[in-house]
Amino acid sequence: MTDIYVTNNGIDPLVDSFDGTKYEFMPGKELQVPEIVAKHIFGYGDDNKEPYLVRLGWMKMSNDFPAAMDKLGKFSFSRQSGQAVHLSAPVVERVAAPQVKTRAAAKVASPTTNE
Repeated sequence: MTDIYVTNNGIDPLVDSFDGTKYEFMPGKELQVPEIVAKHIFGYGDDNKEPYLVRLGWMKMSNDFPAAMDKLGKFSFSRQSGQAVHLSAPVVERVAAPQVKTRAAAKVASPTTNE
């Protein structure tokens, strides 16, 4: 089983559990966890981060996605101690950019006059 080194680069601690074990990600500290724990908590290796952001309580509605991704961006990951990189870095994994849903503007026919 591969271990992942997770560093909390934010100012808020994160405490979560997996399989009966509590993990405390303290600001400025690196924590060695099994890869399955990094996937369960942060969605490590998964392109779709939404279920993990919802489970962490960082996202309740789709418009919370950018702020939740900002929180996730405060954590960095590495397979070697002291070499953590951000989760969205291509060296670790490729994360699709959030897609903003927009509607095309309606076409309105302008009135014409036949004089």
